[in-house]
Amino acid sequence: MKNQTLFVFFTILSTLLGACGSIIPQQPQITATTPMAVPQTTGAVKLPIEIDLTPYLNLVDKEIPKTFKGGDDPCDGIAYSYYFKREPITFSGKKNIMAYEVNGAYNIRANYCAKCAEAFGSDPFCLTPRVYVSCGVGESLRRINIGFESKIRLNNDYRLISNTTLTKTKIIDPCHLSFINYDASKIIEKEISAELKEMEGDIDAQIGAVDIKSPIAEVWEALQTSIFIEGYGYLNLRPQEIDVAPLTFDKQKAFVEVSLILSPIFSTDSLQVAKKNLPFLSDIKSKDEFNLPLLSVASYDSINAILSATVHGMVIPYKKKKIVIQSSKVLGPVGNKLLFEVIFSGSKKGRLYMLGTPTYDLSTKVISFPDLEFDIRSRDAILKSAKWLFDKKLTDIFREQAIYDLSPQLELARKEIEIQLNTPIEVDKDQFVYLKGKLYDINLSRIEVGANEIRVIADLKGKLTVKL
Repeated sequence: MKNQTLFVFFTILSTLLGACGSIIPQQPQITATTPMAVPQTTGAVKLPIEIDLTPYLNLVDKEIPKTFKGGDDPCDGIAYSYYFKREPITFSGKKNIMAYEVNGAYNIRANYCAKCAEAFGSDPFCLTPRVYVSCGVGESLRRINIGFESKIRLNNDYRLISNTTLTKTKIIDPCHLSFINYDASKIIEKEISAELKEMEGDIDAQIGAVDIKSPIAEVWEALQTSIFIEGYGYLNLRPQEIDVAPLTFDKQKAFVEVSLILSPIFSTDSLQVAKKNLPFLSDIKSKDEFNLPLLSVASYDSINAILSATVHGMVIPYKKKKIVIQSSKVLGPVGNKLLFEVIFSGSKKGRLYMLGTPTYDLSTKVISFPDLEFDIRSRDAILKSAKWLFDKKLTDIFREQAIYDLSPQLELARKEIEIQLNTPIEVDKDQFVYLKGKLYDINLSRIEVGANEIRVIADLKGKLTVKL
């Protein structure tokens, strides 16, 4: 009964106003909207890691013996004994190879028996006097140069896999036994090579002990920490995947570039994002840039403030008639369009409704309504009361004035986010992960009308690197 009474009241009121020359069509119904969710996007960032291998290489040097002794003592032919000592290993990484240079020195004692025999079950004995010779005994030790190489790769579980080989054994000072025309250096080369080849496994074990995983895991953990952007909300970069380029070496340092796939989200409220454990390495194709989706809003209050400042009191002449704009404001969404209310006086007075679709100009960052026109009920009311109001001038004026420039807001957001993307993240006491980010482009991905604002999803494109 109450609703019927109100209906009768408004009908009578509309009739009286119409009799007075007013135009007051029925207002279109506002459409309820569901808040637009920020889409999930992905992008890649680079993480260059520098690892000082010196402590591990020092262990390699410590594990390899400093001296070797050995020999062979047959009765006939050449019997020998040798002594070898080495200097500290020189490590020299280059490109994808870790090389080891070892300078050493040796001496050798040898004797020669032309023929041996046995008598009545005794040990063999030389039938001729033995000839004794030596090199590096009672004189400077003879020099020798030895080289190793390790080819190293990173397994998908972050373990270093090394394959070390002895690449050279170079005799600098040969030992030539001229009396039997025999090069004793070959003995040393063979013996030392055999001894050192047994060390290849020890070298690989030491390289395998290099901890690559811990620094990567620290960064992975740090990037899952929400970053507060003052005035805008919380940003979480949400790393999803990880890949590592082949290792390179320079002197005693290893360099590895880690690529991370991010799926960043932005929220005005504090983010409670479930943390993801460091995954196994995967194959990442795109390694250049990332997109950060940012929800930006143009509230109806702010648009109304602009309209109030620009069209309030505006006089629009038409031949001998005129209308004066008393107020204009946005009421809310009708479908995917926005409803404007215009109250006017002058030759005619009343209220009209206009509908327009918000359109975003990427080059100017401006929201406008190029299709703004009268609602069908307003059109009917104008046709019945003041057909001259259909003049194109009126709609053109509102299309020109109903604009909202998002560029200051987006630029301020870009700067604030960029500042935070260049702020160190503390992962432990006095230990930081250093972000270095640059946001250089803004593209619109979505725009829609909401209950209280126009919502725009802008993609901030940029590059981001991370350093320990």
